[in-house]
Amino acid sequence: FHDPLTDLANRTLLVDRLTETLEMAPARSVAVLWLDLDDFKRVNDSLGHAAGDDLLREVSRRLRSVLRPGDLAARLGGDEFAVVVEDVPTEEDALRAGERVLLALSTPILVGERMVSVRASVGIAMSSPGEWTVDELLRNADLAMYIAKSQGKACVRLFEASMHDALMARLKLESELEQAVELAELVLHYQPIVQLTTGAIVGFESLVRWLHPTRGMLPPGEFIPLAEESGQIAQIDRWVLLQACTQARQWQRQHLIDDDFEVSVNLSTRQLEDDRVVDIVRLALDVSGLEPRCLVLEVTESFVLHDEVAGARRLRALRELGVRLAIDDFGTGYSSLSYLRQLPVDILKIDRSFTTALGRSTEDDALVMAIMRLAESLGLATIAEGVEDATQRDALVALGCRHGQGWHFARAVEAREMEALLRLAATLPQDAAH
Repeated sequence: FHDPLTDLANRTLLVDRLTETLEMAPARSVAVLWLDLDDFKRVNDSLGHAAGDDLLREVSRRLRSVLRPGDLAARLGGDEFAVVVEDVPTEEDALRAGERVLLALSTPILVGERMVSVRASVGIAMSSPGEWTVDELLRNADLAMYIAKSQGKACVRLFEASMHDALMARLKLESELEQAVELAELVLHYQPIVQLTTGAIVGFESLVRWLHPTRGMLPPGEFIPLAEESGQIAQIDRWVLLQACTQARQWQRQHLIDDDFEVSVNLSTRQLEDDRVVDIVRLALDVSGLEPRCLVLEVTESFVLHDEVAGARRLRALRELGVRLAIDDFGTGYSSLSYLRQLPVDILKIDRSFTTALGRSTEDDALVMAIMRLAESLGLATIAEGVEDATQRDALVALGCRHGQGWHFARAVEAREMEALLRLAATLPQDAAH
């Protein structure tokens, strides 16, 4: 009746307790909290399973610390837990119970010699008198947890009937996404990276879109999070990488771009954690014929922060291929400056959240100036994202930023439109968005 690792109740005891409660006191309200740790696999992968077990034991101890007498906590397996809370008067009380669980887990946990931050997604289902069986309660709590995870993780969600329909739609989209690459439904769009003072196109970022057969062109936000959760992102990453390298090499052969023109490709955290990532990048370069110096791989700041040692090692292996590396969305992940100094990166991409108020906010001007000085001291180039008007562009130029991208110059466009831009002397107008 108990989990041998954590000494919490196991699933059998949990089901027995719920069955007894619903049968013996049907008029009492019961809430089931279904808890799933976010990104627990990374702990096992980076620190080892023994460290993962230590983390699970500490999570179990903290769960017990917030239980009332009579409540029951159970480990359902892996990194999933459940809590049965009886006599819960209202939904607000149930939500507060879920928030107490998140608060208990909010303090980082010492695992070996590393402090590990623990986040969790919590789903809650409440039993009204005469409603729902034990199986239905558990299923609905699990479903609410799944919705919490899909909506950004580290939050609490209460089950609603509409969640079932949303899950069915999500599962359908996931099934369709599995075939998207084979059916040639994915397309690449290219956003120019320009020299801010002249408008000359010096590179482009490759951005994937999904031409859905019934819903039309879907932006990345509609399917990339789903691909990451389902594991399909690795296949999509490989396709994007090869397609972008092949397209760039084709434009070089057509003399539309020179041999120093750079193509940027985003690598997902899932791809970067794959031991084969260096071989995958090497293969894309070999098949396409693109020189490594023409490829910029963009990685998120959160990746290098998650596991500094493994992250730096993986980036160094990629850098040895001859490609360039950029940290995307810089400034949003609170990088340690001493650690940033050790990374084999070439470019900092200033996040659009910092460029939005440039030229209108002295605080934002000061932040970007600090990033520029940091980059200069480390010998790194900078690219500003989200440049949407001439005021922002002028402010960036005044701060010493040489390159940028955004709607002020051009939106991300399909290959044929990008080719047309390249044929127009590769220069974009400076005074209006196009």
